[in-house]
Amino acid sequence: LVHATRESLYAGISTCGPGSCLSSIGSAIHDIADSYGYDTVQKYRGHGIADVFHCPPFVKHFRNTDKLTLEPGMIFTIEPMLTEGEGSCREWADDWTVVTIDGSLAAQFEHTVLITEDGAEILTISE
Repeated sequence: LVHATRESLYAGISTCGPGSCLSSIGSAIHDIADSYGYDTVQKYRGHGIADVFHCPPFVKHFRNTDKLTLEPGMIFTIEPMLTEGEGSCREWADDWTVVTIDGSLAAQFEHTVLITEDGAEILTISE
């Protein structure tokens, strides 16, 4: 599960570049999850990073029809969460902890990505 979730993150990142469609990220993540027999948690999404921390574009980690074209200068997170169960989840009273409703295991990875003139740069990897 952890391996598949990490793989799905990098599959989503690999679709990023100027002229790419935002929905390609979700399709790539979904394809990896599906190949391992996992589901994606659809309640949570990646988000833009700008003057406001959680702003558009909102990145769905599942198949979708978003038509937004990625452009140089866009910065956003990709944060897939895969689960062995059916994907529904809830927050605990601490407003932070998230658990699956069916009690199945889940995993999540995240990176912040900058769309460049010739591709994408992962901003959350230190050298």
